Amino acid sequence: MTFDDLNIKTMRDHPDEKSNGRKAKGLPFLYSPWWCLVAVTLGVLCLGSVVIIIKLGVELSQVSDLLTQQQVNLTHQKNKLERQISARQQAEEASQESQKELKEIIETLAQKLNEKSKEQMELHQQNLNLQETLKRVANCSAVFAENCALVAFRICQKEANLLRAQ
Repeated sequence: MTFDDLNIKTMRDHPDEKSNGRKAKGLPFLYSPWWCLVAVTLGVLCLGSVVIIIKLGVELSQVSDLLTQQQVNLTHQKNKLERQISARQQAEEASQESQKELKEIIETLAQKLNEKSKEQMELHQQNLNLQETLKRVANCSAVFAENCALVAFRICQKEANLLRAQ
């Protein structure tokens, strides 16, 4: 069989061709003029569907990328917030520790102040007692000096009387 034989045979078996006024054998709807229109319409619909599916696939890919990016951003923000919370807690703990230390220092200073205040009150009381004692000593000294002067005067008078009497 040669190429021409195949070509001729193919032309004879062609369903659109009628041989000697007879109808072609096969499915009758394949030979209707509407079949071509339906086939083109179905082809366009299939092609449109394929284009829409590809477009939706691209959009789905973009949405997926955006969601992944959002998850990364949310994870980053979550980690950042956790670090901030941790830092805040550490600052609060440090602040509480500082407050405890300050309370202890204040209590210690208050105790020292009370002790110094008591010492100062004691010293003040001692000072008052000394002043009172000095006043008494001064009074006693004055009295003693008067008594001494009187005694010396009497002694002098007695000696003067004795000298006169001699």
